[in-house]
Amino acid sequence: MTRRSRVRFPETFLALALFFLAASPARPAGFSIFAQGAKASGMGLAFTAVADDPSAVFYNPAGLGFQKHFSAMVGGSLLSKVKGEFEGANPFPGPAFGVEEQSKSTFYLPTFYAVLPLTSNVNFGVGVFAPYGLGFRWADAEQFSGRFIAQNAVIQTADVNPVLSLQVAPSLSLGVGADYRLSRVQLERNRAAINPFTQSVVDVAHIKLTSDLQDNHGWGWNAGLLWKPVPTFSLGASYRSSIKVDYDGEGKFTQRLTGNAAFDAAVAASLPQGKQKVAVTIDFPASVNLGAAINLPANFRVSLDADWTEWKSFNRLFIDFANTAIPDLLRPTNWKDSWAYRAGLEKKWGSFAVRAGYYKDKSPQPLADVGPILADADRKAYTLGLGYDADRWGVNLSDIYIDFDHRDTRGQVNHDQFFGQYSEKANLVAFDFRVSF
Repeated sequence: MTRRSRVRFPETFLALALFFLAASPARPAGFSIFAQGAKASGMGLAFTAVADDPSAVFYNPAGLGFQKHFSAMVGGSLLSKVKGEFEGANPFPGPAFGVEEQSKSTFYLPTFYAVLPLTSNVNFGVGVFAPYGLGFRWADAEQFSGRFIAQNAVIQTADVNPVLSLQVAPSLSLGVGADYRLSRVQLERNRAAINPFTQSVVDVAHIKLTSDLQDNHGWGWNAGLLWKPVPTFSLGASYRSSIKVDYDGEGKFTQRLTGNAAFDAAVAASLPQGKQKVAVTIDFPASVNLGAAINLPANFRVSLDADWTEWKSFNRLFIDFANTAIPDLLRPTNWKDSWAYRAGLEKKWGSFAVRAGYYKDKSPQPLADVGPILADADRKAYTLGLGYDADRWGVNLSDIYIDFDHRDTRGQVNHDQFFGQYSEKANLVAFDFRVSF
């Protein structure tokens, strides 16, 4: 495989990106992460037509055009999996395993944004954040009924997103930026075989695929528009392009001994030795966000968003081994484009604010693709937030409770031939701190 040259950024931003990649991933819609600011999270993520803090770099870069001071904002989100369960059914794996659980770790997702006015109507901004992540890990992985399909599936990303905004008129701002994405993947599962001496299915090896970091990157772009035809009403639109990342990594096969010397020797002779070169490609989807916001009497603000994501680009998972003696893995996913609908409310008392919101996301994953690697679902989310925003500094805190619909593959066509019901709930706490000069 041809190695790509490494693109270099200023050391500060690259160090931030590597720190984000060290954090564990989360999994909201599909495997995108739209919670990239505490204020937006408190308002149900309906922020495209608001975009009035530095997180506008992510939500709508045109929002920077109305921000007239240097600002820097640091923060992050803590996502906890409240519930993650699978209950098997016939014909496989059957009900004998009972209710099996996902690992209930808490994942940390940091954010950093800065805004620098260049002229009276041109601003520069930069953001470092993690817009995609997947962490689908099964507890008691060596006994999990789906261990021959997946025990652990991880996708981690970190984006460095510089943008420029131009306020072309007092009521209209435009923004455009470049999006540099670092990413890595990890997949783990066991290999099964039939022991000819006992005629039973046994674990004979553990397979772990991990990508290298330094060459796993891709480029994209984003743009936005924010229009305020009257002071109390705004319309916003933003776009993020698709990004293709080609991962170069390695696979390692570790034998699981069965206790039968003759059989174990035969398995050892058949397993690939050492680290095997592997390549994986993931097409991260493009997205369009449309929003409106209105300021009402008594310092109320209402915001609405409709967000579209082009998930059909994620139509397969292909794992290509350089060693032709090892079979490649081609797994169709056939995801579909999806919509999310969001609503937010904010009430202010001077510099203090209380926020609430609701959103509904449609899962892009068809039922045929639901399995131990990922069991995504439609979800409803309820949000609350608090904030203090003065001219020179501000702090925001929010909470999102995410209620996933059940996914049930019983009696359905399924790529993995793995049947049962998946249940999941999650909670996300977001916080940030801003300073302005």
